[in-house]
Amino acid sequence: MDDDSSKILSMNRTLDEVRMLNAKNEKLLKDFGIDLTNLSDSAQKALDDYAKIKYLTGLTEMDASFVDGYCYQEQANRLGARLQSITLKADIKKLKADLQHEEADLAKLEHFVTETRAQLVPADEMEKLRVTRETQIEMLRSKQKTLMEKADAVNLDELIAKVNVLETEENA
Repeated sequence: MDDDSSKILSMNRTLDEVRMLNAKNEKLLKDFGIDLTNLSDSAQKALDDYAKIKYLTGLTEMDASFVDGYCYQEQANRLGARLQSITLKADIKKLKADLQHEEADLAKLEHFVTETRAQLVPADEMEKLRVTRETQIEMLRSKQKTLMEKADAVNLDELIAKVNVLETEENA
């Protein structure tokens, strides 16, 4: 029990010290005309953050350079985030422009494919055309063959001789 009573006594002393500090701080604030109940939300949040930092770090007094360093670090983080945001926005803008360019190219290719398909001859028509052409070629070859046979049947030397005779008769 002795140990418990010493803890309670120690806690009571600490509470008394805290109450005295609170009273001293309230007097100082009143002397400077500051009322904590009338602070703006942002100022109240800053005070809460300050109290939280003091509580979590265990620092009883915070050096102004530490607070300045923290502020500079936060400002650097904000600027870094803003720079990254600007960079990402520029990348997005470039990607959108690239996308539009690609969509235009795609539209041109789709138009080309449509026009090409319109000009294509279907396979069955192509087969009909091939058969027709082969038939025409065979017909021409057969005509050529008959003409060649007739040309072989005619004796050219005899024909030339007859032409010469006719020419001499006309001249005479």
